[in-house]
Amino acid sequence: MTIPSAPEDVPQDRRGKPGRPLGPIADGAGAAHRAWLEPLRDAFHDSGLTLDELRLRTGRPKGHISELLRAVGRYPRWTFARAVLMALRPRVPYETMRLRWVMAARHAGKKTSWIKDCLNEDRGGPLAPARQVPLDYLAFQEMHRPRYRRYAAVFLRRPALVDRAVGDVFTLLLLLWHDALASENPERFAWPILRQTVLERAPKECGRPSLAHAAFDTVALATSPDPVGQIGESMALFRAVSELAPMQRDVVVLRHLCGMEDGETAAELGVSLASVRSTERHAKRNLHTILHPASTTEEGDPRGLDH
Repeated sequence: MTIPSAPEDVPQDRRGKPGRPLGPIADGAGAAHRAWLEPLRDAFHDSGLTLDELRLRTGRPKGHISELLRAVGRYPRWTFARAVLMALRPRVPYETMRLRWVMAARHAGKKTSWIKDCLNEDRGGPLAPARQVPLDYLAFQEMHRPRYRRYAAVFLRRPALVDRAVGDVFTLLLLLWHDALASENPERFAWPILRQTVLERAPKECGRPSLAHAAFDTVALATSPDPVGQIGESMALFRAVSELAPMQRDVVVLRHLCGMEDGETAAELGVSLASVRSTERHAKRNLHTILHPASTTEEGDPRGLDH
């Protein structure tokens, strides 16, 4: 009698173990999610544990563990992922796995406040008192908070919303400060967190962040002999700004709505001065194309941008 071979998708160390083998990762799981999930699955297969045995180690229902390891259902809270992580001890360092979980949560559309709350649970309660906060973090916060508020105010307007958004950014940064310092550039690490936190709370117009209200705050409007016509022109310009790619939009907002110089903008974004100037040139060219689609002019400086 011929003995049938084990299915090829069942790891060698799982063959013959009691219980059903772990199914594949769901098709909808993106690269960011897989970045922390695949090492966790590898550790599960290497451990030789069954889901029942993992249930006993984590105290979590077997079905929930299976869903987590297959990326089925809602994106998991960090405390759940951490419980499985601590039970399996993958080769990837703990801090790296936590950062990958955060990045995947952002890709999954989770709000900064949700991520912050999840990481707070990891600490067993509220954030540590100020005396335990790293001095380099406090220096970073003191240096960047005023400009972060100026950027947030362009989109959120209301001071209470601005304060809450920027506060959430710095809370999350404190929880990820080790990762920020380990990155190539802490400013570049922090800026996407600020952008996402602000834009997820900003009013939207056709799915893009609305900047129409900023048209009422321009110098051009205050000095225009035709305020009504100037409002229409300014609103068209700011709608065009909202259509730009994220980095181009950020440079335009920081340079022309927050009034920052090239060097200040580069420092906040964590990029070179040359990068800011190149990005601004591309942004102006794209704005000209959006505002004047029939024009063949390659370079343009839409009226009102520098005022």
